[in-house]
Amino acid sequence: MTLTNLIVNRIIIHQIFQKTSDTMTPPEQSTEYTRFDTKAQMDFDSRVIGALGSDSKAVSMQIIDLDEKGLPALIDKAVNDTDDDFINSSFDIAHKLARAQFEKGRAIGGGIVVVFTGTYGIKDKKILGIMKADIHSGYEKIKTEGGQISLKHIEDLLLTPSSRLYKTVGFCEKTEYDPLSTNPNDKWSVLISDNQISQVDGKAAAEYFYSTFAGCGYPETSARTTKFFYDATKSFILNLDNKTSEEKYELSNALTTYLKLGQSILVNPIEFAENFFDKEVIDEYRNHLKASQIPLTSFTKDVEHIKNQLKLHKVTFSNNVKIEADPDTFKNDILMETIEGETDANGVSQEWTKIIVKSKLTIKK
Repeated sequence: MTLTNLIVNRIIIHQIFQKTSDTMTPPEQSTEYTRFDTKAQMDFDSRVIGALGSDSKAVSMQIIDLDEKGLPALIDKAVNDTDDDFINSSFDIAHKLARAQFEKGRAIGGGIVVVFTGTYGIKDKKILGIMKADIHSGYEKIKTEGGQISLKHIEDLLLTPSSRLYKTVGFCEKTEYDPLSTNPNDKWSVLISDNQISQVDGKAAAEYFYSTFAGCGYPETSARTTKFFYDATKSFILNLDNKTSEEKYELSNALTTYLKLGQSILVNPIEFAENFFDKEVIDEYRNHLKASQIPLTSFTKDVEHIKNQLKLHKVTFSNNVKIEADPDTFKNDILMETIEGETDANGVSQEWTKIIVKSKLTIKK
């Protein structure tokens, strides 16, 4: 999701608490909106884009909870609320998160819940975002007499480089959709960012947030998206004009290794590009993915549809000679380099390939 032209017009903060007994501690409600000065507001907008934008590790999810009391239904109403009504509906959102944490157990800390609305894109589509931020132990009580969470505290907590927003969900209105549709997935794109979600077991660690609270789940099309990413990236590599055949082979091998052996449960196309492509072609790669309708944000890795392609890595030469091996073997035991061969009938040197296999030749009967 590209959050261009983001304008945040309402921010309100509530506080939730860690479970300490068998009775849930009610959240503490703010009754006033948080007002930033111009620079602080720009910093906050940058934080939102950093958490949910195209260069983030936010994961696209689909809405599972279709109940009229679920968060998606509450979002659908709250985004259009008047300022007076939004104070209460945003607190309902905070209360729903507090309940999800309470049901999960005592391991989850309290914090502040930042609820904001705004618009994005050239068509000013609506966005409603929810951030749960940690409260550092050194802070004292943060509610003012006027009913507002301390502005200075919020600036320190949200805008300094050392602070972290460790759980964020954004409901982003789609550019085009059928207004008569009763399926919220037709109207909303949902992005969820969590500092645990990209770890090996991140899916389970964040489940209470994306499922119990947000009412969302991982898309059923993850395997299809992974296959499209693989095919589109392989095509891009093979069409790189500034790379030799040997370099293209190495990049293709990196793609296979990334998908088969990578420890993350997520695929992050831009992260892959920044690790393996020259900087000069990353923008071109972005455009290639967009044209292929591949998300630029992270998505769940599922190699079900490309198991055979990942099982054996194959290179084919112009004389139809083929070498096949699993990705590990190609990476560790096979060396290939381009060398100058004999001259042809026109006196032009041919391009040959020297191959070294770190193994003894075995003749199978």
